[in-house]
Amino acid sequence: MSVTCNIVQLPFPSTATPHPGITAYYADYSHVFAHEMSSYFIPAGSLWELPLWVAHLSGMIEHLGLTAQFIDLSQFPADADACARRIIASTEPGQAVLLSPLAQNYAIALQVSRRLIAAGRRTILGGNMAGLSEPADATVIHRGLATPHSLLACLRSTAPVVTHMIRQGDQADWFPDYTLLESYRGKVPLLRLNASHGCLYTCDFCGDAWSRSLTLVSPAVLEHEIGQFERLFPETRLIYIGDKTFGQSKAAVRNLRDVFAERKNYRFIVQTHVAAIDEQLLDNMQALGVLVVELGFETASADVLRANRKSNRSLEFLQRTMRRLTDRGFRIVLNVLSGLPEETRESHTETLAFIHDARREIWLFNLYNFVPYPLTAQFNRLRDRIVDWEFSNWVEDGPPVFIPWHVTREESYGFFLEKVAAAHETISRRVSAGGADEGPVAPSFTEAAIP
Repeated sequence: MSVTCNIVQLPFPSTATPHPGITAYYADYSHVFAHEMSSYFIPAGSLWELPLWVAHLSGMIEHLGLTAQFIDLSQFPADADACARRIIASTEPGQAVLLSPLAQNYAIALQVSRRLIAAGRRTILGGNMAGLSEPADATVIHRGLATPHSLLACLRSTAPVVTHMIRQGDQADWFPDYTLLESYRGKVPLLRLNASHGCLYTCDFCGDAWSRSLTLVSPAVLEHEIGQFERLFPETRLIYIGDKTFGQSKAAVRNLRDVFAERKNYRFIVQTHVAAIDEQLLDNMQALGVLVVELGFETASADVLRANRKSNRSLEFLQRTMRRLTDRGFRIVLNVLSGLPEETRESHTETLAFIHDARREIWLFNLYNFVPYPLTAQFNRLRDRIVDWEFSNWVEDGPPVFIPWHVTREESYGFFLEKVAAAHETISRRVSAGGADEGPVAPSFTEAAIP
């Protein structure tokens, strides 16, 4: 069977510009990061990262012996008619068109899909929003985790919905193909690589489709991906390890060390849980060349964390762990999640105090405002309290789209902006000092020393 699959990256509509305080914060964030690694930058008017799903689907299509075409509309006007015309002009009747929208371009994806069906194309809609889709929205709706097997089922299916789940212990053994993304060379500051997918924690605010299990990426796949990075994106030396909680899979860490043992020209960002950090993981991170450790902090309130089923430790334990990281030379980026439904004025005040008190250990902050994406456990809990169903407004730096339990929407967004201001006050000192103040000592490496 010879089928051309057309993978489409849609534009991301935006209904509002970011708050000026947020824009100013991330300008200084970029400045501080670039002081550590001069090749880092925040892309202007473009995607921050490669659309990784394209590489995975392209690899699955190739695995099936089929051919793929990438239609990149990320810079296209957010207009369904214009997008549909472009796709129709690039495809043939009967061909499959694959769409994997996020919340922000979900509505336009449905509009485009209906127009393509009317023009004789076969649309397959998947991704984290697919659970909200109706049979009339696409030729086939894929729910669950995509594999070559489930993709083939979608291409052959006469049913409106295909559901596929990966079992614990399965391996991701297809070879992602980045060839279709070569045009992004030099346009993104980092590459993303997964040595495992999933997470054994059960946090109710997490919408990662791979959650609740661990799926190992085989060493052969990792070697293949790195080979493509070297060939297609040779200038990009910063890699974000996308494992949801780095260190949960010891085999994944071991595989990364093995594949990079003779490749000393890369540095890494990892994200992990404070409970996952031990001496062995610290040793492995140093040996790998980790530069930045993102810690899932969310909030200083044990009550809010408990309400979201997040396994947490005391703030004293967190501070001790951060000192262990800084003593080893790692830069800490604290992930702060404002706007959780259970947030109160007291929990917000606790978090502001921690941001201030721990500023010596914390290098930067990733600041998010909670969005109840459909795959979060919070979505069903909040469904009747969601008041903004315009999905282009579901952004992680905008006002909440639901009514919180204990405060108003306006108060909740005000809390987020206060956290942004507190974090900005901390990092602005580093900008004033040329990128480094009295904070932690960076790992000893310079880009000039990288071969």
